[in-house]
Amino acid sequence: MDPVSSSDTEFVRRAQRKYGAMGAIVASSMLGLDKLLGRKPKEEGAVIWEASGEPEDIDKDGITILIDESTSIHAMKRSRSHGRHVRKRRYRD
Repeated sequence: MDPVSSSDTEFVRRAQRKYGAMGAIVASSMLGLDKLLGRKPKEEGAVIWEASGEPEDIDKDGITILIDESTSIHAMKRSRSHGRHVRKRRYRD
């Protein structure tokens, strides 16, 4: 088995600070299982797509995406008003 790396130690310490002793136990058991199973992280390169032209300003008019001749999707521009505000009512006995 591989020795414990510094990132593994930091992972367990962070779990202990955030969740206490049980967090450290769970984190260390997860690391143990991961090493026991011998899984290695997948190393995938970044996917880069080049677009033809400049991006549209969706804040001005919204955006419309054509799926086929008879189907399209239109997303309206986002309003500048404040977000949804929820008031909680407090009931008195």
